[in-house]
Amino acid sequence: MCKDNNENTEQTDNNCRNCGSIDEEDGDTHIHCADCGIPKDTLDDDSGFVPTNPNHTSTTSGSLGSYMGPSRDRKISRLRTLNGRVIHKKPTFLDGIIEMLSKTPVGPNLHAAAVEIIKKADSKKTLGSMRHSLRFSPDSRDEAKEYRQHLFVLAALELLDDAGYETPIATMKREWNIDRYDLKKVKSRLRKSVKGQAECLSNSNTGSATARRAATLHQLSTYRDHLAEQESMATAREVFETAKEIASSMGEPIGDNDDWVFSDTTNRPVSTVAGKAFLEAMHRHGFSREGILELHGRCPVYTLDTFILKKGWEGRTDDVSEEA
Repeated sequence: MCKDNNENTEQTDNNCRNCGSIDEEDGDTHIHCADCGIPKDTLDDDSGFVPTNPNHTSTTSGSLGSYMGPSRDRKISRLRTLNGRVIHKKPTFLDGIIEMLSKTPVGPNLHAAAVEIIKKADSKKTLGSMRHSLRFSPDSRDEAKEYRQHLFVLAALELLDDAGYETPIATMKREWNIDRYDLKKVKSRLRKSVKGQAECLSNSNTGSATARRAATLHQLSTYRDHLAEQESMATAREVFETAKEIASSMGEPIGDNDDWVFSDTTNRPVSTVAGKAFLEAMHRHGFSREGILELHGRCPVYTLDTFILKKGWEGRTDDVSEEA
């Protein structure tokens, strides 16, 4: 009897005070009467659960943009295809060339100049559409595309090399197995495309001897200024003049009317030739081994390490020098 009274009391408490109904439904914040809709009680606080995306599908890509599912409607299918093309950007032939340039052993200034040449040429005519009859024929389509991109990278660097920049083109040609006639053809096309357009090639019409002279004197002047900080300007100038004579004897076009005598020595980078001439000039002026190495530390050129070792300025034995 007592149990029946408790059940009746609980049922009476749950009745709607407005209409007497015991039916309930949950709202956003309250429990409501299912018949008249008035709030009966508040809901507990949300635990922080965040529902997953109700539209998620296994084919949804990580790209920006909306996803359109399959449909039998032809118009929707066309829109779906167009939407897929827009949200998925495939790397272009130009993107591949610039990416290759970023992986080459060139400094930031040389890289920026090469990118300028490539982009200027591509703005005139898309580089990917430039088809050349090449001597070297790779086995696959992907290898052929990569070979053409290598050609454009080296062609841009060769144009910069002609303009007086120091580039690692000799090493890269060997590593990439580039046919010289293919490179010559692509370089000619690239030169015509950027003629008068690329600021970095503003001195490309200057003769090779004039460009080499300017680059060599600039490098020797850099050594002179570093030596002036180490010793005095008067001493630095004397060494500078001697270094010019040594460089000239090596075949470098130091004087205004000098020709560039091509040899194993003069085909080396300007920084190497100037460094050898200036360090040798310091040795002739009686500088100590420590003084020569101090300047090398102020203005390091890593290709001179073997030269310094063979000169004995590192204080090593003759046997070690010969082995090096």
